[in-house]
Amino acid sequence: MKAMNLFIVMLVLGGCAATPHMSGIYVSTKGNVTTDHAKGGVKKTGRACTKNFLGLVSVGDASIEAARKNGKIKKISFVDNSYKNILGLYQEYCTLVRGK
Repeated sequence: MKAMNLFIVMLVLGGCAATPHMSGIYVSTKGNVTTDHAKGGVKKTGRACTKNFLGLVSVGDASIEAARKNGKIKKISFVDNSYKNILGLYQEYCTLVRGK
């Protein structure tokens, strides 16, 4: 019985260890991963996202490389990210890359 309770606690709280984002009715956050505004300037923007539906199915590629390719960027100046969660039914994590 204790093993089953431990498994349930790990299942419920497991996502909290993997992400810095809070759960709630609606969450929308943005954050900087890296900044280098002074060097090189920003002329192009690329975005790449992953989406999760019902906490069961995740699709997409939110890597820096995917965002760089989407924006046709050769030299990255900085990287941002954003996260959106609506009732745990829909989640979106995006990487935003800017550069030349």
